[in-house]
Amino acid sequence: MHMQKILLSVFLVGLLGVASAQTQSQKLSNAERDYEEGRLTNIPQQLEEGLARKARDGGFSHEERIRAYKLLTKVYIFIDDELKSEQSLVSLLKEDKEHKLNPLEDPAELYFLYEKFRYKPIFRLGLRVGANKSFPYVLQTFSPSNTLQYKKIYNGRGDRYGTANPAGSLGLGYWAELMGERHLLWGVEAGTGFQVRNSRYDVDNYIGLSDGNEPTLVSFVSNQQLYLRFPLFLRYNYRYFSESGVIPYATSGFSYDYLMDAKYVEASRRGGTSYTLPNSNNNLKSTEMVNFHSASVFWAAGVKLRINTHFLTLECRYDKGLFNYINEENRWSGVPLFTSDLGFVEDDVALDMLSFSIGYTYSVYSPKKLKEFR
Repeated sequence: MHMQKILLSVFLVGLLGVASAQTQSQKLSNAERDYEEGRLTNIPQQLEEGLARKARDGGFSHEERIRAYKLLTKVYIFIDDELKSEQSLVSLLKEDKEHKLNPLEDPAELYFLYEKFRYKPIFRLGLRVGANKSFPYVLQTFSPSNTLQYKKIYNGRGDRYGTANPAGSLGLGYWAELMGERHLLWGVEAGTGFQVRNSRYDVDNYIGLSDGNEPTLVSFVSNQQLYLRFPLFLRYNYRYFSESGVIPYATSGFSYDYLMDAKYVEASRRGGTSYTLPNSNNNLKSTEMVNFHSASVFWAAGVKLRINTHFLTLECRYDKGLFNYINEENRWSGVPLFTSDLGFVEDDVALDMLSFSIGYTYSVYSPKKLKEFR
């Protein structure tokens, strides 16, 4: 019996809420009719309760709030209440970002007021995640063997010797970035932020050949890096002001790159006395085998897909490393264990990356009257 009373109470409260919402919707329709017939005085009072309540409490729905604030703005314009017309317009722009006026319905006075306000986003936040593939660019090659005869194989692609198949992977990694962006003019945006990038490259190295054209020693290393990057970029958006459809764009930029971690995730030698690098000896940053600071330039092409006032992005990017990843001074003396036990010496390499990403760009608004009209 007690449960029946509770259920009945819930039902009655819900019924009253629906009735209240219907009442407020009717008031809005009546107020719009009064506006068309020139009866403006009582319209603010008709809309007051519906705007004061939330939709779940019997107030206006989101779409009704947009209609109500727009109606109030027009009413206050025509009764010459400048302050309240501006306040109502700000409320409209908060409820409906980048609200579009209708030239067939909206008066010129509303257009005049609208152009005095900032209704575009003040900036955007872009979050992207993606995968990258390394393309180490060899600046100068080094090896215990004849570098002209026995070329290293990067990321499993190159000429193998005899039956010694390359052990290297594709050199894949991942990254994520958060960028702040701002439109300048003519569809051009500028931005900056930070990116965390994990990358790797694999190297197969051969030393000496037997009479059967087989390498007498094969060494393999997988070099992994973790960078904190600070990009600066300019982006041109074709059809930037389009309200629908795909927006293609092209980007170019510069990045300062700080190496947070570097290590051999795998390292071994076959031939003679086999050797596998223990986990305790794999850190390249602590032994200063690699440079901590670097820089790169990048180019990207992508598309934006508008979702209301925000965007889904798909992008392809190429990063070109500008400096040597390896510390030249410590190539031989810094880690003699690597050279003697692995039979391997690092080349001078710049780290180039091809990457693909998906992202979401969130637009941040702050509607207010423009400075020149205050």
